[in-house]
Amino acid sequence: MKKTLLFTIIMTFFSQLLVAQIESWNIQGYTPPEEIEILDNLEEAKDFQKGDLIFSKAKGVFSISPINTINNRALRKLKSEASIKGASHLYINYRNIENSVFSKTSMYSATIYKENNLNISDISKSIDGKKLLLKMEKTYSRNSWKMNYNDLNEIINFNLDEPLEERNGKIFINIRNKDESFKKEKYEGVVEYEIIALEGNKLLIFKGNKSGTSNTLLGLEIQ
Repeated sequence: MKKTLLFTIIMTFFSQLLVAQIESWNIQGYTPPEEIEILDNLEEAKDFQKGDLIFSKAKGVFSISPINTINNRALRKLKSEASIKGASHLYINYRNIENSVFSKTSMYSATIYKENNLNISDISKSIDGKKLLLKMEKTYSRNSWKMNYNDLNEIINFNLDEPLEERNGKIFINIRNKDESFKKEKYEGVVEYEIIALEGNKLLIFKGNKSGTSNTLLGLEIQ
């Protein structure tokens, strides 16, 4: 009985610690999935920065699966992709909910929008002459059920001739490996990331593919 209680206390402690670590990266300019807002009409997005078209689908394992549960899962996946791509709002272009004995599915497509725009001069001043420490990684795939989180602690190198570039209202940073001990292939060579948010000494950068099967959000500490 005592061992069970001790185990429960330890697990609760580490669970709360993980939640605190994740929430510490909810910086200004980044919107967590549960806070993504759905727009009722496009007029509300007139002052926002328009982003990508995203998709989500959820399917019931059994014919008895509640359709509301399936639909909520599809919406949660849609908001997860919107969040990791730096959006604050989304506008649903298409939805299809099928609730029959033979099929229970929920499908969505939506356009993402970002309310807060970044300033390339502010970012340049924040990172000029500094080093970046890779502290956090969030990953999400349309083929998975949820966003994954990992703690990291690696130095990365952005000291290129022109590390920052602005295109179509978005700001990108070129990252290359500095530490030869880096063994993760995804961080080798020069990779272009979109800057999502900056607050204090914390910077969030994003890299993904068009199919939505690979989305990565990195948390960098500026030192």
